[in-house]
Amino acid sequence: DALPISIDFKRFFVVDSVRCTCDKSISKQMEALMAQKNAYVVLDTETSIRDGLVFDFGWTTITSKGKVLGECSLNFLDVLCVEKPYYHNKIARYARDQRKGAHKVTTFAVGRRLFNMHISHLKSAGYRVILCAYNAGFDCRVLSATSRRLIGLDFLRSKVELLDIWGNWAMSAPKKYSAPATASGKFMSTSAENVYRFEMNMPEFVEAHTAFADTKIEAKILLKTIGRKKRMKIVKSPKDFDSRIWLKFPTKTQSEVVQ
Repeated sequence: DALPISIDFKRFFVVDSVRCTCDKSISKQMEALMAQKNAYVVLDTETSIRDGLVFDFGWTTITSKGKVLGECSLNFLDVLCVEKPYYHNKIARYARDQRKGAHKVTTFAVGRRLFNMHISHLKSAGYRVILCAYNAGFDCRVLSATSRRLIGLDFLRSKVELLDIWGNWAMSAPKKYSAPATASGKFMSTSAENVYRFEMNMPEFVEAHTAFADTKIEAKILLKTIGRKKRMKIVKSPKDFDSRIWLKFPTKTQSEVVQ
C-alpha cells in the first residue's frame, strides 16, 4: 500500500515568511489535481444464505481519474465453516483464484484489520477516504452485522465518508437509459449488471457475483458517474443514503399509466 502523494504543492504556491499565495493563472489546474486527492474505496460483499454473514469481501480503491491505489480479494474461512454461501457454486472459482495468488483465505478479524490498515494508509498519504458500494446500504449493514456477530467490534476503526454508487448514478443517469423490466414489470432494472451493460455498451455482459470482480465493474460505473460532473451525494451515515431508487426508472408502459 505504498501511496505516494502525487501533488507537488511547491509548484502551485509561492511561499515567504508571511503568507502563502496562490497563482491564479493555474487555479483550474490545481482544482483538477486536488480532485484526484479523493480515494474512492469501492467495496463489495457476498453473504451466506442463512444469516447473511459476509464470507467474500473485496475492494478496489481508485482516484477520480481511475488510478488504482489498492485492491484486495478475501474469503473468510470462519464464516465458510459454519454458513453456506449464497452463491455456493462459486467456491471452485475462489479455489482457482487462490492458487493463482489472486485471492486469499483468512478470517474475518484479519480481513477487518487489513481493510482498516488500508484506510489508515490512505489517510496518512493525504487522501480523503470515501467508502463506496453499489447499493451501499446493504454492504454497510452486512459488514457491521458480521463484525458484531463474529468479533464483537464495529467494522470500521475510524470515521469515513460514504457514497452509494447506485444512488449517485441514478441522479445523473442518461435519459435514454434502457434495461429489462424488473419482476413486477413496472420498473426498468437498475442492477449493477444492467447499468454496466448500458454504460459500457456490452449487452451480453454477465456479472460474476464474486466480491472482488464486482468491485471492478462498480468502479467503472462510479467513474462514469464522476465524469458527468454532477454534484455527488456523500454522506456520513448509511441512513442518509437515497432509498427506493428504482422508482425513478418506470418502464415506458408504467410511465404512460402515471401520466
